[in-house]
Amino acid sequence: MIRSALLSDAPDLARLHVECWRETYTGLLPDGEIAARTEAMRLDQWLSCLKQGATHIAILPGLGFAQAGPQRDASRREVYPEELYCLYLLRAGQGRGYGRDLLAAVRSGRAMTALVLEGNVRACTFYQASGGRIIDTLPCRVGNADTREQVFAWAQT
Repeated sequence: MIRSALLSDAPDLARLHVECWRETYTGLLPDGEIAARTEAMRLDQWLSCLKQGATHIAILPGLGFAQAGPQRDASRREVYPEELYCLYLLRAGQGRGYGRDLLAAVRSGRAMTALVLEGNVRACTFYQASGGRIIDTLPCRVGNADTREQVFAWAQT
């Protein structure tokens, strides 16, 4: 069921992204920041991403997706050359092994990091269970909201 995303998957990725943000970040981010990420905005984002082809995007149609690519933080590139940009799974698909499978689908085996919004207990628990460990906590800004992110890291496999 999990496969590499195609350009034709952009509408599903956009819908899933918006729905997962609502499920995941309600109570962690202001409602206005969640609402500002519209399906139209996400569609443009995913169309651009898929056309560029610079990252690996795996999709479980109708339930979730993951995306990984080159490390964006220059200070971490030498030790952690890759980064998990996102892994979102609707609650309806959680607890069934799909998150683990999505992570495996985008993971190359090289050392990588992932940023997780502080307070996202489900994600933190999942990443720790998958072998990730917290190596840092950083301030971050999501729109107009100040918050913090935990940096998870996985060693090369």
